Amino acid sequence: MNARHFSEGLPPALWKDANEAASSVTGASDVVIATHIDADGIAAAAIASTCLDRLGTRHEVVFLKKLDEQGLKALGDKRAALVWFTDLGSGSLSKIHGMRAVVSDHHVPDPASSTPRRGGQLALTDFGSIAHVNPQAHGISGATDLSGAGSTFLVAAAISDSNLDLAPLALIGAVGDLQDQKARRLTGLNRLVLSTAESLGHAAATDDISFFGRETRPIHKMLEYSSDPFLPGITNNEEAAISFLLARGLELKVGETWRSWNTLTPEEKSDVIDGLRDHLHRSSRRPGAADRLTGEAYTLTREAPGTPMRDAKEYATLLNACGRHGQAQIGLRICKGDRGEAFEMGKVLLRDHRSALSEGLNLAREAGVTRMVNIQFFDTGDGIEETIVGTVAGMLLNSNGSDRSAPMVALAESTECPDTPQTKASARATQDLVSRGVDLAAAMRAAAEKMGGVGGGHNIAAGATIPSDRKEGFLKVLDEVVGQQILSGARRRG
Repeated sequence: MNARHFSEGLPPALWKDANEAASSVTGASDVVIATHIDADGIAAAAIASTCLDRLGTRHEVVFLKKLDEQGLKALGDKRAALVWFTDLGSGSLSKIHGMRAVVSDHHVPDPASSTPRRGGQLALTDFGSIAHVNPQAHGISGATDLSGAGSTFLVAAAISDSNLDLAPLALIGAVGDLQDQKARRLTGLNRLVLSTAESLGHAAATDDISFFGRETRPIHKMLEYSSDPFLPGITNNEEAAISFLLARGLELKVGETWRSWNTLTPEEKSDVIDGLRDHLHRSSRRPGAADRLTGEAYTLTREAPGTPMRDAKEYATLLNACGRHGQAQIGLRICKGDRGEAFEMGKVLLRDHRSALSEGLNLAREAGVTRMVNIQFFDTGDGIEETIVGTVAGMLLNSNGSDRSAPMVALAESTECPDTPQTKASARATQDLVSRGVDLAAAMRAAAEKMGGVGGGHNIAAGATIPSDRKEGFLKVLDEVVGQQILSGARRRG
Protein backbone atom coordinates (compact mmCIF):
# COMPACT_ATOMS: atom_id res chain seq x y z
CA MET A 1 0.00 0.00 0.00
CA ASN A 2 1.17 3.54 -0.73
CA ALA A 3 -0.12 6.94 0.37
CA ARG A 4 -2.04 7.47 -2.87
CA HIS A 5 -3.96 4.23 -2.35
CA PHE A 6 -4.45 5.08 1.32
CA SER A 7 -5.80 8.54 0.49
CA GLU A 8 -8.52 7.08 -1.77
CA GLY A 9 -10.42 6.13 1.38
CA LEU A 10 -10.29 9.67 2.80
CA PRO A 11 -12.53 12.68 2.19
CA PRO A 12 -10.55 14.80 -0.31
CA ALA A 13 -10.79 17.92 1.87
CA LEU A 14 -9.37 16.09 4.89
CA TRP A 15 -6.51 14.70 2.81
CA LYS A 16 -5.87 18.23 1.55
CA ASP A 17 -5.61 19.41 5.16
CA ALA A 18 -3.16 16.59 5.91
CA ASN A 19 -0.99 17.57 2.94
CA GLU A 20 -0.94 21.22 3.99
CA ALA A 21 0.15 20.12 7.46
CA ALA A 22 2.80 17.84 5.94
CA SER A 23 4.21 20.78 3.97
CA SER A 24 4.48 22.81 7.17
CA VAL A 25 6.27 19.96 8.94
CA THR A 26 8.75 19.20 6.17
CA GLY A 27 9.55 22.88 5.77
CA ALA A 28 10.40 23.44 9.44
CA SER A 29 14.00 23.56 10.62
CA ASP A 30 13.08 22.54 14.18
CA VAL A 31 9.85 21.42 15.82
CA VAL A 32 8.32 21.20 19.26
CA ILE A 33 5.71 18.45 19.57
CA ALA A 34 3.11 19.33 22.20
CA THR A 35 0.82 16.48 23.16
CA HIS A 36 -1.50 15.08 25.82
CA ILE A 37 -0.44 12.61 28.51
CA ASP A 38 -2.92 9.82 27.75
CA ALA A 39 -2.43 6.80 25.47
CA ASP A 40 -3.77 8.60 22.42
CA GLY A 41 -1.51 11.58 23.04
CA ILE A 42 1.59 9.46 23.63
CA ALA A 43 0.92 7.35 20.52
CA ALA A 44 0.33 10.53 18.49
CA ALA A 45 3.59 12.04 19.73
CA ALA A 46 5.43 8.83 18.80
CA ILE A 47 4.07 9.04 15.25
CA ALA A 48 5.10 12.68 14.94
CA SER A 49 8.51 12.11 16.52
CA THR A 50 9.27 9.13 14.29
CA CYS A 51 8.34 11.18 11.21
CA LEU A 52 10.73 13.92 12.29
CA ASP A 53 13.47 11.37 13.03
CA ARG A 54 13.13 10.09 9.49
CA LEU A 55 13.25 13.62 8.11
CA GLY A 56 16.31 14.39 10.20
CA THR A 57 14.52 17.32 11.84
CA ARG A 58 15.61 18.48 15.28
CA HIS A 59 12.71 18.25 17.73
CA GLU A 60 11.56 17.73 21.29
CA VAL A 61 8.35 16.42 22.82
CA VAL A 62 6.45 18.29 25.53
CA PHE A 63 3.67 16.51 27.42
CA LEU A 64 0.79 18.55 28.81
CA LYS A 65 -2.14 17.68 31.08
CA LYS A 66 -4.08 20.51 29.46
CA LEU A 67 -3.39 23.33 27.05
CA ASP A 68 -3.78 26.55 29.02
CA GLU A 69 -2.25 30.02 28.86
CA GLN A 70 0.74 28.93 30.91
CA GLY A 71 1.40 25.98 28.62
CA LEU A 72 1.06 28.09 25.49
CA LYS A 73 3.49 30.67 26.86
CA ALA A 74 6.03 27.97 27.67
CA LEU A 75 5.75 26.60 24.15
CA GLY A 76 6.11 30.07 22.64
CA ASP A 77 9.19 30.72 24.74
CA LYS A 78 10.94 27.81 23.01
CA ARG A 79 10.89 29.84 19.79
CA ALA A 80 10.77 26.75 17.58
CA ALA A 81 10.15 27.17 13.86
CA LEU A 82 6.97 25.08 14.27
CA VAL A 83 4.85 23.69 17.11
CA TRP A 84 3.09 20.45 16.22
CA PHE A 85 0.10 19.92 18.51
CA THR A 86 -1.06 16.30 18.62
CA ASP A 87 -4.22 15.12 20.39
CA LEU A 88 -4.80 18.66 21.61
CA GLY A 89 -4.95 22.15 20.20
CA SER A 90 -8.29 22.14 18.36
CA GLY A 91 -10.10 23.47 21.40
CA SER A 92 -7.62 26.36 21.68
CA LEU A 93 -7.22 27.47 18.06
CA SER A 94 -8.09 31.08 18.82
CA LYS A 95 -5.39 31.13 21.53
CA ILE A 96 -2.79 29.50 19.25
CA HIS A 97 -3.45 32.12 16.56
CA GLY A 98 -0.22 33.84 15.61
CA MET A 99 1.95 30.83 16.39
CA ARG A 100 3.23 28.85 13.39
CA ALA A 101 1.65 25.51 14.13
CA VAL A 102 0.25 22.21 12.95
CA VAL A 103 -2.71 20.80 14.89
CA SER A 104 -3.56 17.12 14.34
CA ASP A 105 -6.39 16.50 16.77
CA HIS A 106 -9.88 15.06 17.08
CA HIS A 107 -11.47 17.10 19.85
CA VAL A 108 -14.28 19.58 19.30
CA PRO A 109 -12.77 22.71 17.69
CA ASP A 110 -12.73 26.02 19.50
CA PRO A 111 -16.14 27.65 18.84
CA ALA A 112 -14.41 31.02 18.58
CA SER A 113 -12.36 29.76 15.62
CA SER A 114 -15.01 28.15 13.45
CA THR A 115 -18.34 28.69 11.79
CA PRO A 116 -20.87 25.99 10.90
CA ARG A 117 -21.31 24.91 7.30
CA ARG A 118 -23.78 22.62 5.61
CA GLY A 119 -23.43 18.98 6.59
CA GLY A 120 -22.27 19.73 10.11
CA GLN A 121 -18.80 20.74 8.96
CA LEU A 122 -16.79 23.54 10.47
CA ALA A 123 -14.87 26.15 8.55
CA LEU A 124 -11.81 27.78 10.11
CA THR A 125 -11.95 31.52 10.02
CA ASP A 126 -8.68 33.21 9.03
CA PHE A 127 -6.09 31.13 10.87
CA GLY A 128 -3.48 31.14 8.16
CA SER A 129 -0.53 30.31 10.43
CA ILE A 130 -2.19 27.05 11.57
CA ALA A 131 -2.50 23.86 9.52
CA HIS A 132 -5.45 22.08 11.13
CA VAL A 133 -6.22 18.38 10.64
CA ASN A 134 -9.35 17.25 12.47
CA PRO A 135 -12.13 14.86 11.35
CA GLN A 136 -14.68 17.04 13.14
CA ALA A 137 -14.03 19.80 10.59
CA HIS A 138 -15.39 17.46 7.92
CA GLY A 139 -18.47 16.10 9.62
CA ILE A 140 -16.68 12.99 10.94
CA SER A 141 -16.89 11.97 14.58
CA GLY A 142 -13.77 12.53 16.63
CA ALA A 143 -15.27 10.43 19.40
CA THR A 144 -15.69 7.19 17.43
CA ASP A 145 -14.22 7.45 13.92
CA LEU A 146 -10.70 8.86 14.31
CA SER A 147 -8.44 9.64 17.25
CA GLY A 148 -5.71 12.20 17.79
CA ALA A 149 -3.12 9.58 16.85
CA GLY A 150 -5.24 8.85 13.78
CA SER A 151 -5.22 12.49 12.68
CA THR A 152 -1.46 12.60 13.25
CA PHE A 153 -1.10 9.43 11.18
CA LEU A 154 -2.83 11.19 8.27
CA VAL A 155 -0.13 13.87 8.38
CA ALA A 156 2.57 11.18 8.58
CA ALA A 157 1.12 9.39 5.54
CA ALA A 158 1.07 12.68 3.63
CA ILE A 159 4.74 13.26 4.49
CA SER A 160 5.94 9.90 3.13
CA ASP A 161 4.77 6.42 2.13
CA SER A 162 7.42 5.09 4.50
CA ASN A 163 5.35 6.33 7.46
CA LEU A 164 2.42 4.00 6.72
CA ASP A 165 4.13 1.49 9.00
CA LEU A 166 3.11 3.73 11.93
CA ALA A 167 -0.53 2.66 11.54
CA PRO A 168 -0.38 0.37 14.63
CA LEU A 169 0.29 3.42 16.82
CA ALA A 170 -2.87 5.05 15.45
CA LEU A 171 -4.78 1.87 16.33
CA ILE A 172 -3.42 2.03 19.88
CA GLY A 173 -4.53 5.65 20.15
CA ALA A 174 -8.05 4.82 18.96
CA VAL A 175 -8.41 1.86 21.33
CA GLY A 176 -6.91 3.91 24.16
CA ASP A 177 -9.65 6.49 23.60
CA LEU A 178 -12.25 3.67 23.68
CA GLN A 179 -13.32 4.35 20.11
CA ASP A 180 -14.13 0.66 19.65
CA GLN A 181 -16.59 0.50 22.54
CA LYS A 182 -19.81 1.78 20.96
CA ALA A 183 -19.90 -0.72 18.08
CA ARG A 184 -17.57 -3.25 19.76
CA ARG A 185 -15.22 -2.61 16.86
CA LEU A 186 -13.37 0.31 15.31
CA THR A 187 -15.47 2.31 12.86
CA GLY A 188 -15.18 5.15 10.35
CA LEU A 189 -11.69 6.19 9.28
CA ASN A 190 -10.25 3.91 11.95
CA ARG A 191 -11.14 1.04 9.56
CA LEU A 192 -8.83 2.57 6.97
CA VAL A 193 -6.03 2.76 9.53
CA LEU A 194 -6.71 -0.85 10.50
CA SER A 195 -6.66 -2.10 6.91
CA THR A 196 -3.35 -0.29 6.38
CA ALA A 197 -1.80 -2.00 9.40
CA GLU A 198 -3.19 -5.37 8.29
CA SER A 199 -1.96 -4.99 4.70
CA LEU A 200 1.56 -4.37 6.01
CA GLY A 201 1.40 -7.39 8.31
CA HIS A 202 1.53 -5.32 11.49
CA ALA A 203 -1.92 -6.07 12.93
CA ALA A 204 -4.75 -8.58 12.87
CA ALA A 205 -8.39 -8.06 13.84
CA THR A 206 -10.38 -11.00 15.18
CA ASP A 207 -13.72 -11.48 16.91
CA ASP A 208 -12.86 -12.44 20.46
CA ILE A 209 -13.74 -11.96 24.11
CA SER A 210 -13.87 -8.28 25.02
CA PHE A 211 -12.24 -8.45 28.45
CA PHE A 212 -8.93 -6.81 29.25
CA GLY A 213 -5.86 -9.02 29.64
CA ARG A 214 -6.01 -11.48 26.74
CA GLU A 215 -2.22 -11.63 26.58
CA THR A 216 -0.95 -11.15 30.11
CA ARG A 217 -3.57 -12.09 32.71
CA PRO A 218 -4.25 -15.64 33.88
CA ILE A 219 -7.66 -16.60 32.50
CA HIS A 220 -9.36 -16.69 35.89
CA LYS A 221 -7.96 -13.23 36.72
CA MET A 222 -9.30 -11.90 33.43
CA LEU A 223 -12.78 -13.06 34.48
CA GLU A 224 -12.38 -11.92 38.08
CA TYR A 225 -11.57 -8.35 37.00
CA SER A 226 -14.19 -8.19 34.25
CA SER A 227 -16.51 -5.18 34.34
CA ASP A 228 -17.98 -4.68 30.86
CA PRO A 229 -20.01 -6.77 30.95
CA PHE A 230 -20.12 -7.45 34.67
CA LEU A 231 -20.33 -11.18 35.41
CA PRO A 232 -22.66 -11.64 38.41
CA GLY A 233 -21.15 -14.04 40.90
CA ILE A 234 -17.84 -14.20 39.03
CA THR A 235 -16.58 -10.61 38.83
CA ASN A 236 -14.56 -9.76 41.96
CA ASN A 237 -14.64 -13.43 43.03
CA GLU A 238 -11.45 -15.32 42.21
CA GLU A 239 -12.70 -18.63 43.59
CA ALA A 240 -15.90 -18.46 41.53
CA ALA A 241 -13.91 -17.59 38.38
CA ILE A 242 -11.68 -20.62 38.87
CA SER A 243 -14.67 -22.86 39.59
CA PHE A 244 -16.47 -21.68 36.44
CA LEU A 245 -13.46 -22.50 34.27
CA LEU A 246 -12.80 -25.86 35.89
CA ALA A 247 -16.46 -26.78 35.37
CA ARG A 248 -15.86 -26.27 31.63
CA GLY A 249 -13.04 -28.81 31.82
CA LEU A 250 -10.38 -26.20 31.16
CA GLU A 251 -6.76 -26.78 32.14
CA LEU A 252 -5.72 -23.57 33.86
CA LYS A 253 -1.97 -24.26 34.01
CA VAL A 254 0.81 -25.60 31.87
CA GLY A 255 3.20 -26.97 34.46
CA GLU A 256 3.47 -24.22 37.05
CA THR A 257 2.50 -21.42 34.65
CA TRP A 258 -1.01 -19.98 34.54
CA ARG A 259 -2.45 -19.92 31.04
CA SER A 260 -3.60 -16.65 29.50
CA TRP A 261 -6.59 -16.34 27.18
CA ASN A 262 -4.51 -16.24 24.01
CA THR A 263 -2.90 -19.58 24.81
CA LEU A 264 -6.28 -21.32 24.51
CA THR A 265 -7.29 -23.23 21.41
CA PRO A 266 -10.17 -21.82 19.32
CA GLU A 267 -12.36 -24.65 20.63
CA GLU A 268 -11.51 -23.81 24.26
CA LYS A 269 -12.22 -20.12 23.69
CA SER A 270 -15.56 -20.88 22.04
CA ASP A 271 -16.61 -23.15 24.91
CA VAL A 272 -15.78 -20.56 27.59
CA ILE A 273 -17.57 -17.79 25.67
CA ASP A 274 -20.66 -19.99 25.25
CA GLY A 275 -20.64 -20.71 28.98
CA LEU A 276 -20.29 -17.04 29.88
CA ARG A 277 -23.08 -16.11 27.48
CA ASP A 278 -25.39 -18.66 29.14
CA HIS A 279 -24.36 -17.34 32.55
CA LEU A 280 -25.22 -13.76 31.57
CA HIS A 281 -28.59 -14.74 30.09
CA ARG A 282 -29.46 -16.40 33.41
CA SER A 283 -28.04 -13.91 35.87
CA SER A 284 -27.56 -10.41 34.42
CA ARG A 285 -30.18 -7.73 34.95
CA ARG A 286 -28.74 -5.52 32.22
CA PRO A 287 -30.41 -5.96 28.83
CA GLY A 288 -27.90 -6.80 26.15
CA ALA A 289 -25.11 -7.67 28.61
CA ALA A 290 -24.33 -10.88 26.70
CA ASP A 291 -24.00 -8.89 23.48
CA ARG A 292 -21.06 -7.01 25.02
CA LEU A 293 -19.20 -10.21 25.83
CA THR A 294 -17.39 -10.30 22.50
CA GLY A 295 -16.11 -7.76 20.01
CA GLU A 296 -13.26 -7.09 17.66
CA ALA A 297 -9.83 -7.46 19.23
CA TYR A 298 -6.58 -6.13 17.75
CA THR A 299 -3.35 -8.08 17.87
CA LEU A 300 -0.10 -6.31 17.00
CA THR A 301 1.47 -9.23 15.23
CA ARG A 302 5.09 -8.11 15.35
CA GLU A 303 5.12 -7.78 19.13
CA ALA A 304 6.12 -10.69 21.34
CA PRO A 305 3.29 -12.98 22.53
CA GLY A 306 2.56 -12.69 26.23
CA THR A 307 3.57 -9.04 26.45
CA PRO A 308 1.20 -6.08 26.90
CA MET A 309 2.29 -4.67 23.53
CA ARG A 310 0.82 -7.65 21.69
CA ASP A 311 -2.77 -6.56 22.39
CA ALA A 312 -3.83 -3.02 21.45
CA LYS A 313 -5.99 -2.62 24.55
CA GLU A 314 -3.19 -3.69 26.88
CA TYR A 315 -0.64 -1.57 25.01
CA ALA A 316 -2.88 1.48 25.46
CA THR A 317 -3.24 0.76 29.16
CA LEU A 318 0.55 0.55 29.50
CA LEU A 319 0.85 3.98 27.87
CA ASN A 320 -1.85 5.40 30.14
CA ALA A 321 0.04 4.04 33.13
CA CYS A 322 3.12 5.94 32.02
CA GLY A 323 1.37 9.20 31.18
CA ARG A 324 -1.02 9.34 34.11
CA HIS A 325 1.83 8.91 36.58
CA GLY A 326 4.18 11.55 35.26
CA GLN A 327 6.34 9.31 33.02
CA ALA A 328 4.92 9.91 29.55
CA GLN A 329 8.46 9.95 28.12
CA ILE A 330 8.75 6.28 29.10
CA GLY A 331 5.63 5.52 27.07
CA LEU A 332 7.08 7.46 24.14
CA ARG A 333 10.25 5.39 24.24
CA ILE A 334 8.23 2.18 24.29
CA CYS A 335 6.22 3.34 21.27
CA LYS A 336 9.46 4.07 19.45
CA GLY A 337 10.77 0.56 20.03
CA ASP A 338 12.56 0.49 23.41
CA ARG A 339 11.92 -3.03 24.71
CA GLY A 340 14.68 -2.84 27.30
CA GLU A 341 14.92 -0.27 30.07
CA ALA A 342 11.80 1.68 29.09
CA PHE A 343 9.68 -1.45 28.89
CA GLU A 344 10.86 -2.64 32.30
CA MET A 345 10.03 0.74 33.81
CA GLY A 346 6.67 0.70 32.02
CA LYS A 347 5.76 -2.62 33.62
CA VAL A 348 6.39 -1.17 37.07
CA LEU A 349 4.24 1.86 36.24
CA LEU A 350 1.50 -0.43 34.94
CA ARG A 351 1.46 -2.36 38.21
CA ASP A 352 1.29 0.87 40.20
CA HIS A 353 -1.42 2.24 37.88
CA ARG A 354 -3.65 -0.76 38.52
CA SER A 355 -3.21 -0.35 42.26
CA ALA A 356 -3.98 3.37 42.07
CA LEU A 357 -7.19 2.73 40.10
CA SER A 358 -8.32 0.08 42.57
CA GLU A 359 -7.65 2.39 45.51
CA GLY A 360 -9.34 5.27 43.70
CA LEU A 361 -12.47 3.23 43.06
CA ASN A 362 -12.64 2.31 46.74
CA LEU A 363 -12.20 5.97 47.75
CA ALA A 364 -14.95 7.07 45.37
CA ARG A 365 -17.34 4.51 46.82
CA GLU A 366 -16.45 5.55 50.36
CA ALA A 367 -17.01 9.22 49.52
CA GLY A 368 -20.38 8.36 48.04
CA VAL A 369 -22.09 9.49 44.88
CA THR A 370 -24.48 12.45 45.07
CA ARG A 371 -27.32 12.44 42.57
CA MET A 372 -28.56 15.74 41.23
CA VAL A 373 -31.43 16.05 38.74
CA ASN A 374 -29.46 15.25 35.59
CA ILE A 375 -25.95 14.40 36.74
CA GLN A 376 -24.27 12.55 39.60
CA PHE A 377 -20.89 13.30 41.16
CA PHE A 378 -18.32 12.34 43.76
CA ASP A 379 -15.61 14.47 45.34
CA THR A 380 -12.61 12.90 47.06
CA GLY A 381 -10.65 16.13 47.41
CA ASP A 382 -6.98 15.28 46.95
CA GLY A 383 -7.58 11.57 47.58
CA ILE A 384 -7.43 10.59 43.90
CA GLU A 385 -4.84 11.94 41.47
CA GLU A 386 -6.38 14.34 38.98
CA THR A 387 -4.76 12.39 36.13
CA ILE A 388 -6.74 9.20 36.86
CA VAL A 389 -9.96 10.51 38.39
CA GLY A 390 -11.73 10.41 35.01
CA THR A 391 -10.82 6.76 34.58
CA VAL A 392 -12.18 6.07 38.06
CA ALA A 393 -15.42 7.88 37.12
CA GLY A 394 -15.82 5.60 34.11
CA MET A 395 -15.11 2.50 36.16
CA LEU A 396 -17.66 3.53 38.78
CA LEU A 397 -20.31 4.33 36.17
CA ASN A 398 -19.87 0.89 34.61
CA SER A 399 -19.65 -1.08 37.85
CA ASN A 400 -22.32 -3.46 39.05
CA GLY A 401 -25.35 -1.77 40.59
CA SER A 402 -24.39 1.68 39.34
CA ASP A 403 -26.89 4.31 38.22
CA ARG A 404 -26.29 4.62 34.48
CA SER A 405 -29.16 7.06 33.91
CA ALA A 406 -26.96 10.15 34.47
CA PRO A 407 -23.39 11.16 33.61
CA MET A 408 -20.82 10.57 36.33
CA VAL A 409 -18.75 13.61 37.29
CA ALA A 410 -15.59 13.26 39.37
CA LEU A 411 -13.92 16.13 41.21
CA ALA A 412 -10.27 16.18 42.27
CA GLU A 413 -8.05 18.93 43.58
CA SER A 414 -5.46 20.04 41.05
CA THR A 415 -1.84 20.34 42.16
CA GLU A 416 -0.71 22.51 39.25
CA CYS A 417 -1.50 25.94 40.74
CA PRO A 418 -0.92 25.87 44.52
CA ASP A 419 -1.31 29.65 44.79
CA THR A 420 -4.75 29.62 43.15
CA PRO A 421 -6.54 26.39 44.16
CA GLN A 422 -8.20 24.70 41.22
CA THR A 423 -10.36 21.64 40.79
CA LYS A 424 -10.21 19.13 37.96
CA ALA A 425 -13.64 17.86 36.89
CA SER A 426 -13.89 14.74 34.73
CA ALA A 427 -17.18 13.47 33.34
CA ARG A 428 -18.18 10.19 31.74
CA ALA A 429 -21.45 9.19 30.05
CA THR A 430 -22.83 6.05 28.41
CA GLN A 431 -23.64 5.55 24.74
CA ASP A 432 -27.33 5.52 25.69
CA LEU A 433 -27.02 8.97 27.28
CA VAL A 434 -25.24 10.29 24.19
CA SER A 435 -28.03 8.92 22.00
CA ARG A 436 -30.48 10.84 24.19
CA GLY A 437 -28.68 14.11 23.46
CA VAL A 438 -25.95 14.37 26.11
CA ASP A 439 -22.79 16.09 24.84
CA LEU A 440 -20.32 16.34 27.69
CA ALA A 441 -17.79 18.35 25.67
CA ALA A 442 -20.28 21.17 25.13
CA ALA A 443 -21.73 20.90 28.64
CA MET A 444 -18.39 20.92 30.45
CA ARG A 445 -17.11 23.81 28.36
CA ALA A 446 -20.25 25.90 28.97
CA ALA A 447 -20.32 25.24 32.72
CA ALA A 448 -16.59 25.80 33.17
CA GLU A 449 -16.56 29.07 31.25
CA LYS A 450 -19.37 30.44 33.40
CA MET A 451 -17.20 29.74 36.43
CA GLY A 452 -14.03 31.26 34.96
CA GLY A 453 -12.54 27.92 33.94
CA VAL A 454 -11.95 25.91 30.78
CA GLY A 455 -13.41 22.66 29.54
CA GLY A 456 -13.87 20.40 26.54
CA GLY A 457 -13.41 16.89 25.20
CA HIS A 458 -15.88 14.50 23.58
CA ASN A 459 -19.60 13.88 23.86
CA ILE A 460 -19.07 10.77 25.97
CA ALA A 461 -16.04 11.89 28.00
CA ALA A 462 -14.88 15.40 28.85
CA GLY A 463 -12.97 17.42 31.41
CA ALA A 464 -12.74 20.88 32.90
CA THR A 465 -10.59 22.91 35.26
CA ILE A 466 -12.32 25.46 37.50
CA PRO A 467 -11.52 27.59 40.56
CA SER A 468 -11.97 25.39 43.61
CA ASP A 469 -14.27 27.86 45.34
CA ARG A 470 -16.75 27.63 42.46
CA LYS A 471 -17.40 23.89 42.47
CA GLU A 472 -21.00 24.16 43.63
CA GLY A 473 -21.82 26.72 40.97
CA PHE A 474 -20.14 24.61 38.32
CA LEU A 475 -22.14 21.51 39.24
CA LYS A 476 -25.39 23.48 39.28
CA VAL A 477 -24.79 24.92 35.82
CA LEU A 478 -23.61 21.56 34.47
CA ASP A 479 -26.75 19.88 35.79
CA GLU A 480 -28.90 22.50 34.04
CA VAL A 481 -27.01 22.25 30.73
CA VAL A 482 -27.20 18.45 30.65
CA GLY A 483 -30.92 18.69 31.42
CA GLN A 484 -31.38 21.05 28.49
CA GLN A 485 -29.47 18.68 26.23
CA ILE A 486 -31.68 15.74 27.21
CA LEU A 487 -34.83 17.81 26.71
CA SER A 488 -33.65 18.97 23.27
CA GLY A 489 -32.79 15.39 22.37
CA ALA A 490 -36.29 14.23 23.34
CA ARG A 491 -37.83 16.96 21.18
CA ARG A 492 -35.71 15.96 18.18
CA ARG A 493 -36.83 12.36 18.53
CA GLY A 494 -40.41 13.60 18.37
